[in-house]
Amino acid sequence: MHRYPYITPYVNETFGRERTRWDFVVLRPVLLVLYFLLRFVSFPIKFLVHRRPFGFESRAIDTCMAFGMKYLARRDAAELFLRHVQIEPLLYRHILSTGGDAAVDPGRKLNGIDGDFGIGDVATLLVSDTTVGHDRLSYEVVDRFDKERFVENLDRLRATVPGDHGVWDKAILAENEEYSWQLLGPTNVVILIVTAITVFGDLHTTVTALNSFGSDSLLLWCLKRIYARDPEVLIDLDFFMQEVANRGHYNSSAFFSNPSQYLYYHIVFDEVAYELLRNVRPTPGPAVEGTG
Repeated sequence: MHRYPYITPYVNETFGRERTRWDFVVLRPVLLVLYFLLRFVSFPIKFLVHRRPFGFESRAIDTCMAFGMKYLARRDAAELFLRHVQIEPLLYRHILSTGGDAAVDPGRKLNGIDGDFGIGDVATLLVSDTTVGHDRLSYEVVDRFDKERFVENLDRLRATVPGDHGVWDKAILAENEEYSWQLLGPTNVVILIVTAITVFGDLHTTVTALNSFGSDSLLLWCLKRIYARDPEVLIDLDFFMQEVANRGHYNSSAFFSNPSQYLYYHIVFDEVAYELLRNVRPTPGPAVEGTG
């Protein structure tokens, strides 16, 4: 079983089990080839006739995602994606200094960093602009981030932790257990979601969704500041400095997007960041000598 020391035991175990499943061995290569062929055909067409949304795109994408969650995803895949949907806004609240216990805006269900991310059933996914709304979080945190405020609040951030995702409603997992055929693991679920975005999304929405990695770069920078005096933590964080995910976000191209990037860089990084901030107390002190 593949195990990597810089990611969490939960993620190691989830991916280790997946590598033994038939869908990872047999279906994944087929879906990857089909996705890359589809992408090079669909983007020129979108450029010509589907540059802006017609109105059906978000619902179509969410319908595919909800169907996969309810009928196709294995329990471990459904749990991993539910965790991601709920963990990511808590991380962003933390680095924005709003705190995990900030007031929740119930009018922004599954949307906005300050929204309500409890998911009681699959129907909730269909009426909440879930997929596109989730991708917008990456842009919202960059727009709202204030470096000076962050540095001023470093001592408080080191003394607090992100909110507990366990307080959010997770009843959707019961639907998965009852109705799912338990066919697809995390990798293939990601490929199908990215494929749905590529097929149904307009050009603007699709490019926006497939390039939503700027937040990873920002979160990594914040973690390195928070743990600036903890060399063991910094060593682990260095393994999340892939050029594609963290230093190419200004010029990344949807034509070169990789579905695995969402799973193995983005989702895994959020899991690592969350466990780190919740369980490892940073050493107090300025981020850099003479600052903070």
